[in-house]
Amino acid sequence: MAEEDQVSMSEQVAGSLTGKVIIITGAASGMGRATSLHCAALGAAVVAADLNADGAADVAREIESSGGAALPRSVDLTIEEEVNALVADAVERFGTVHALHNNAYAVHPGAATDLINTSLEAWEWTIKTCLTSQFLCCRAVLPHMIQHGNGSIINVSSGNGLAGSSGTAAYGAAKAATIVLTKYIATQYGKQGVRCNTIVPGWTIGTGWTGDSDFNEAQRGLFERALEDVCMTRLALPEDIAPVVAFLASDEAKYVQAATIDVNGGLLAHMPGVAGKPSRAPKGTE
Repeated sequence: MAEEDQVSMSEQVAGSLTGKVIIITGAASGMGRATSLHCAALGAAVVAADLNADGAADVAREIESSGGAALPRSVDLTIEEEVNALVADAVERFGTVHALHNNAYAVHPGAATDLINTSLEAWEWTIKTCLTSQFLCCRAVLPHMIQHGNGSIINVSSGNGLAGSSGTAAYGAAKAATIVLTKYIATQYGKQGVRCNTIVPGWTIGTGWTGDSDFNEAQRGLFERALEDVCMTRLALPEDIAPVVAFLASDEAKYVQAATIDVNGGLLAHMPGVAGKPSRAPKGTE
């Protein structure tokens, strides 16, 4: 490939979200933060939404210090009026919304157990934070996407939404519903220019369930056990998820519709317990 072709391709990739406005929920930390910074680096104006006002503001400042455009907003995504205000603020600041990344979630502590011991309060709270929040955000942005005939919604599910576990049934049910919600949105609004897809991350270090650093012995043990189920040599980082979201938000993914995309290192690709170990080099090549 000629040097000028390499430069041209690099510039095209670097500007793949130029002119786009994307709302990213859960933007203050983890995958949301990494995705906000990555999309901004590709030229998008980012609306960084999070219940953590200080965290959202920090992300916005980092984007702006690098020459990007950002709008931080503190919002409870389970409250209809706050979600509607979030979208209205985005439209007022940037003119419209081209993409939505439904990344935020929370699980009630009482929903971490088995089904019998899950209280109704814990069940409903988890469904509300993991599923109803996505519904509210989708419903709020859809009219603006339909108006200009172009939009991309990227919902986040989980392996818990595709297979059972010893706990967190409410979370799993919500994440399974996210996949079906995605298909309904694509079916109902695809012919009006809206794309809607789901990504399924797996074990990702540097997110809410792990913390960012200073891992203790118990956490390291969990990471080692988790790695046994992944067809890779390491667990994911938030920066591994961000480019997939950016691609789906871009016009480069213009024919990707209603897809459920695993970004989990093959976590669900195999029978239980057979992800394998790192293979030894063939004899004579060691």
